[in-house]
Amino acid sequence: MDDKRIHLLRDEKISKAIVHMSIPAIIGLMVMGIYNFVDTMFVAWLGTQATGATQVVFPIMMLVSAFGLSFGMGGGSFVSRLMGMNKKDEANKVGTVAFYTVIIVGVLFTVLAIIGMESLFSFFGASSEMMSMTKEYGFYILLGSVFTMGNMTLNNLLRAEGSAKLSMIGMASGAILNMILDPIFIFVFGWGIQGAAIATTLSQIVSFVILFSRYVSHHSVVRIERKYFKPEWALYKEIFKVGIPTFLRQVLVSLSLGFMNQVAMDFGGSNLLAATGILFRVTMIPIYGIFGIGQGFQPVIGYNYGSKNKKRVMESVSFALKFSAGVALVSCLVLVVFAKPILGVFRPEAAVLDYGLQGMKYYATSIVFMGLTNIIGVFYQALGKGKESLILSVSRQGIFFIPALMILPGMFGIRGVLASQLVADVLTLILSGMFFIPYMTGKRLEEDLVLENS
Repeated sequence: MDDKRIHLLRDEKISKAIVHMSIPAIIGLMVMGIYNFVDTMFVAWLGTQATGATQVVFPIMMLVSAFGLSFGMGGGSFVSRLMGMNKKDEANKVGTVAFYTVIIVGVLFTVLAIIGMESLFSFFGASSEMMSMTKEYGFYILLGSVFTMGNMTLNNLLRAEGSAKLSMIGMASGAILNMILDPIFIFVFGWGIQGAAIATTLSQIVSFVILFSRYVSHHSVVRIERKYFKPEWALYKEIFKVGIPTFLRQVLVSLSLGFMNQVAMDFGGSNLLAATGILFRVTMIPIYGIFGIGQGFQPVIGYNYGSKNKKRVMESVSFALKFSAGVALVSCLVLVVFAKPILGVFRPEAAVLDYGLQGMKYYATSIVFMGLTNIIGVFYQALGKGKESLILSVSRQGIFFIPALMILPGMFGIRGVLASQLVADVLTLILSGMFFIPYMTGKRLEEDLVLENS
């Protein structure tokens, strides 16, 4: 375990360790955010109906991510703690079980989703007018589901062992390839919206090959090999402590986006649906950056919690909160000030642009609150606190967002639709603060470490 990656987690200055771990994750995730931006831009040039079709499929892509992240975040959190305890063989077992299980789940999901494809798209807001275009796009996206799940799991396992740079390379390579293939497949080959989906799936396959090659070549700290595939309930239980809250959070993102699609269609038709889809893709760039900070923070705090180093745990939390809040605030200001030129690259119809400009100030402001709640949520995940992690995971998109969508549009119309996420984020921060206050002095953390030792 005397690897330089372990030295970084155990001994390096906290700010340097978190930044070192975060930068590759931020770059990789933001490249993915930029890919989503560019992909939506090219599709938007095909028309408002095409933009609406991708917005219908997007919640299903989030559902796919839910499975990959649940095993990746759950397995990664457990791996970090085991490495802090110097239990290498147990970490190998956890990584292997998490990976093979998610591949099995991915194959089953792909088969079932394709069989029930039309019903699935209807549930997530596809109207009869856009069903044909949605199926053209969604079929190829579903074919790549198993690779998307595998990538999510491998990314988190690599970050858990300190291999953040390779994780970045894997994610960024696929996203950059996607941006190159998009205009070729859509416009040069004339494949239209199908071309965008095929480009996405091929890029996911390339990312998978890059990430998994690390394990095949035995250059990883944690090994994924068939001899370590020994599924046990006790192992799954530890993975699910963090994995289930992560899964529920992503599922709620998926369901809430589906509900948002339906509400947008009811209050503003395909123009509002297209506008919310564009706003979501635009704000995902800084949000992915914030996720990257959380992903760099997680192995640092997980390792030091596992090794009972209270001082480094508290320093990690303090620095990560400041880092994330700063990035979120700058992102908010940029999006608000440059809203019109940013939205203009999608060549939206006048009504779509108007809705987008109305919504940008709400969507951008919500990023500031989310920058804080994300770090608090990752804190509980890294410590393996299943109950707290579960509550915070379901609060943003479930406890608060869905009710906001049910109440605010009826009171404020289209502005209520656009402001629902901001209201949910404010309430989530209040709840997160109530949970986190006992840890701010360090006393609660000390009690937890005593219990871990007993």
